[in-house]
Amino acid sequence: MKSKIILFLTSFLLIINTVNAQKSSKTEKRTLVGISYSLAKASLSSEENKISFDIKNSSSVGITVFHRLNNTFGLEGGIEYSLFDVEQKIKNGNQVDTTQTNLSLLEVPMLVRFPIQKHFYLNGGLLLNLDMNSTSAVSSQSGIGLMAGAGAMYQFKTGFSIFANPYVKMHSLLRFQSVKEKNSLIEYGVKLGVAYQF
Repeated sequence: MKSKIILFLTSFLLIINTVNAQKSSKTEKRTLVGISYSLAKASLSSEENKISFDIKNSSSVGITVFHRLNNTFGLEGGIEYSLFDVEQKIKNGNQVDTTQTNLSLLEVPMLVRFPIQKHFYLNGGLLLNLDMNSTSAVSSQSGIGLMAGAGAMYQFKTGFSIFANPYVKMHSLLRFQSVKEKNSLIEYGVKLGVAYQF
């Protein structure tokens, strides 16, 4: 857990350093850097009839970066750490054996954001997933997935903003390694956060 926190903080410092470097450029566009917390419902499929999964809780924390290219669209990225509490059920005749496990992912979204009116937007694109829990009973989720969402943001005169971003994520549609059983993870949630304009 300590190594994951260090990785998270290091990524944050690298992003801040990149933003500060952009400020010195004459072609600077408006850039927002924020922190976020997400709550979600998720489902995990199984290819085996005797095995099923039930995700009890899921949440994530992250760093979000938005860079507006023009009035039509901008680029959105960052890094997120997601944790899923998973209950695995295995049918053994008339008996059902239940075990508790967890799934943790490091996610790097690579999105395009389209503004709609002043305070609303659509966003979507690719998700780079890195499975951080090799001992999980769930097959590896390392790979490339998709995300789509719609959000609202209110910006204060001080440069701070608050935002809410409902989303749908389909994880690891294209996997980095072959697995015997593909457990497909789909997530529905909302991301809440605070950002600052540089």
